[in-house]
Amino acid sequence: MFTPLSKIALHDLWNRPILFDANIFMMGINERSSDANYSFKNMKRLYILPLFESFTDIYIHNEVYKELDDEARAIVDTYKGKNVTIVEEGNLYGRDPLYTIIFNNIASHELVQYRRCDSKNRGEVYSLAYAAYHNMNYFCSGDAMVDNAARELEDLKNINILTFDIVLLNAYVYYARRKDNSNSKALKALYKRYCADVIKRHGLPQTLGEYIRASQIYL
Repeated sequence: MFTPLSKIALHDLWNRPILFDANIFMMGINERSSDANYSFKNMKRLYILPLFESFTDIYIHNEVYKELDDEARAIVDTYKGKNVTIVEEGNLYGRDPLYTIIFNNIASHELVQYRRCDSKNRGEVYSLAYAAYHNMNYFCSGDAMVDNAARELEDLKNINILTFDIVLLNAYVYYARRKDNSNSKALKALYKRYCADVIKRHGLPQTLGEYIRASQIYL
């Protein structure tokens, strides 16, 4: 079972700086119009609010913030100035050699192929460059491109890339600490539907129940 939690336990992650990607807010977006179970309101309750209530030092790159819709931005705005900080590239690119090299290495990776000013992968590249430069953890949610590229790039070797399985584990722990098991079935369904890819890549258990049991030593 490949997981960044083998390096740093979940309870330690909560108090360390971490970047959130836009994909965190977009799980279920293709089903929202046809199935209320995947509505933003439901996703917000199930796992988004537990993230913002659990992590104490959250960063969101301005390039990601600009991508958010009104509902997602409203959540971020609620926590700005508390445990959320919006960050920018500033004048680093072209002036700071280290940052410029990191950015270019990420942008030119074969899985990324990003050109500055393009929209595709913009938030991911700027966020990853910021995370690498400042040595921060990064939640990439369902983005396999980020997860795979990070494993191959030397610039990201010290960055923990946290995938959607950890988002759901965090939600489970959040509700378990409140002795609330009313969301267990829904969280299991999200794990089955949206973690299939990362289950294959990381050799994770097939069900959320098995995953939680296997993760006990990492909590």
